[in-house]
Amino acid sequence: MQSYYSASKNIDIAQASLRNEVSADICVIGGGYTGLSTALYLAKNGINVVVLEANTIASGASGANGGQISGGMRRDQIHLEKTLGKAVAKTLWVIGERAKDHAKTLIDDHQIECDYKNGIAHPNHKQKYCDESKAYVEHLNKHYDCSDIVYAGDDQMRTLTGSEAYFGGSYDRAQAHCHPLNYALGIAKAALNNGANIYENSAVNSYHLKNGKMRVLTANGAVNAERVVLACNGYLENLEPKLTSKILPMNNYIVATKPLADDMVEKINPEDIAFADSRFVVNYFRLSADKRLLFGGGENYSQNLSNNIVPIVTKPMEKIYPFLKGIQIDYAWGGKLAITLNRLPFFKTLHSGKVLSAQGYSGQGVALASFAGKIIADKICDVGDMFDTMANIPTPSFPGGRLLRSSSMKIGMAYYALLDRI
Repeated sequence: MQSYYSASKNIDIAQASLRNEVSADICVIGGGYTGLSTALYLAKNGINVVVLEANTIASGASGANGGQISGGMRRDQIHLEKTLGKAVAKTLWVIGERAKDHAKTLIDDHQIECDYKNGIAHPNHKQKYCDESKAYVEHLNKHYDCSDIVYAGDDQMRTLTGSEAYFGGSYDRAQAHCHPLNYALGIAKAALNNGANIYENSAVNSYHLKNGKMRVLTANGAVNAERVVLACNGYLENLEPKLTSKILPMNNYIVATKPLADDMVEKINPEDIAFADSRFVVNYFRLSADKRLLFGGGENYSQNLSNNIVPIVTKPMEKIYPFLKGIQIDYAWGGKLAITLNRLPFFKTLHSGKVLSAQGYSGQGVALASFAGKIIADKICDVGDMFDTMANIPTPSFPGGRLLRSSSMKIGMAYYALLDRI
């Protein structure tokens, strides 16, 4: 089935593939949020930048995700305070909040039409999680001056979600959601308008240092550049072996129902916000602009995306909304994101500073990945230190390293998925 986002995109950008040898100051590998944002900010600074995308712009997770523009990091602040210390945790919070605000700035500055709307709630699927959620909201209110997040009790959360499957949870009015593909295409359009060069269907086979410059090779061309930016995330594969033990590709899936009647819309999402629940295998859902339920759930670590997406996703959907059992599914699709073991982004410089890399947003990439582009551009232009801050976060390798990481995660996922059910 086709992606709903592809079917409803409002920008058409078709770029040629690389067919010759070109020179650039910077070669960006990957045409998703990170690569496109990097190109935009470099081009704004008069830097000659080339983007190489293996398929089409935002054809990976950047154009296929849940569209949630979250603040902070994937791990909560209490966990970060315990593992990294309060000072680092505070710094990461500020970066995460800046990432959230930066997404809105990009949308406003470049007039990107992507159905931006405020509000994300995190409902608990178990009553025993509610005290912890309430305490966390109070912690953010008190120690992080975060007044936009509130605790919603059982009745309020069931009204917000229209589901008896949930108890209480948090509700952040300052977080947001959008049409992720239109957001990515809007960034691409802005990058092109500022002079960036983007080549689609130009998969990179390898790169190496030659005569003091980086030489990046595709099937039909090459780029000679001063530096390379790796912005591949879940599609990095074995392009850079030094990174593969630190990140793990993961497949995630979404369906879109037929447009819902107004009374059903009012029942399941009266405030038109987005949701991400408390399960380890997270269910996330919201309404589209044309009143479809967009529901994401189910994940696996196989090399290829599943060909049987509808039952994978409708099974958890029908547990939350049993009255939608058998509803017509018009679209079903998946994307490949990248996670890290600690669920924090993984920034790194390689090859004596000739290569900059940012990967592993762990499901929180709409805001963080597009802000990563600015962080990378600032590093290249020597005007900011956030890249170094992110690069200093300890990033453990997956058990078993590159060869066995997938197997170890399948075992771990099965364990935590079992905990979700009991």
